[in-house]
Amino acid sequence: MGKINIILIMTVFLSIAGTNAGAFGRRQVAAPEPSVILEPEPIALPLPKTSFTTAMRDALPNDQLARIQFFLSNSITLTQEATRMNIKVDAAGKIVTTDGLDYNQIRIPAETPGRLGVNNEYNVEYGILAVCFEDTNTNNNVMYFQPNPDKDRYELMYFSRDGTKLIKYGELDYEISYLREVPYLLVINEQQKDDRMNTRTVTGRNP
Repeated sequence: MGKINIILIMTVFLSIAGTNAGAFGRRQVAAPEPSVILEPEPIALPLPKTSFTTAMRDALPNDQLARIQFFLSNSITLTQEATRMNIKVDAAGKIVTTDGLDYNQIRIPAETPGRLGVNNEYNVEYGILAVCFEDTNTNNNVMYFQPNPDKDRYELMYFSRDGTKLIKYGELDYEISYLREVPYLLVINEQQKDDRMNTRTVTGRNP
């Protein structure tokens, strides 16, 4: 093998070795430590909601009852049918009568917050509560809830007509529909521990 070829082979070998050494050296460089360690912020979980019970109602005076923030257990849809009829004369001189129904709906989603109506008509004997889920109470838009002793909660009141469930809402009759069970009132019940120790020391009794 010629001298020139040997020199070329050694040059290529040293070049490759230097490249690998440089790459290996770069891989050995440690990443800089972060100067600031961020702690994860605590997540505030919502307080659990429970049924509003007759025991709660009996334990609270009326002035505190008016301050309770209620919530609706499940969604309610109110539907009202209104007959509509229009009559007009067309270009050919015919009378055209159009009739139909207008469906007015009000949806109150689950967990919508509510409070006692401004003019709440709760009955002291039966514990009926009139709860408003709207911003204003000017049209008497309240729903009435009564205690259910079997389930110990306040459930929506309604009346039936020809097998249809109805309630009076804002002076008008609406058909009501809901999923699963009858809607009832929920409240946030924050449990707090308040143990107290009352101690009395006796000194005995002498003759």
